[in-house]
Amino acid sequence: MKLRLTLKTRTKKNKEICLKFNIAPSKHIGFINFINLALKQDKPITISFEKISKSGQKEESKIYGEFKFTGKDSARLEQLEEDIQEAEKRRKKQQERRKHKQ
Repeated sequence: MKLRLTLKTRTKKNKEICLKFNIAPSKHIGFINFINLALKQDKPITISFEKISKSGQKEESKIYGEFKFTGKDSARLEQLEEDIQEAEKRRKKQQERRKHKQ
């Protein structure tokens, strides 16, 4: 399964612009847990950017925003969380089997 973060906005001429970021499978459970936490507690989420130079220095960007999540289909979101947890369990079992065979 693939999971993507999709950002959308509109131009002055009402043209939709979309930017998509893939979320690595190792981050799926953490991302879904974060979303569920934000939905259940009805707290705002802050988005900001961090610039990291080639030397490794981190600098907080001057751009940030705050918003709240709203759920379209909470039952489907719960199902997605269960599917991800199941897939993670299967992956771990396969890794254990591979270790035992060696």
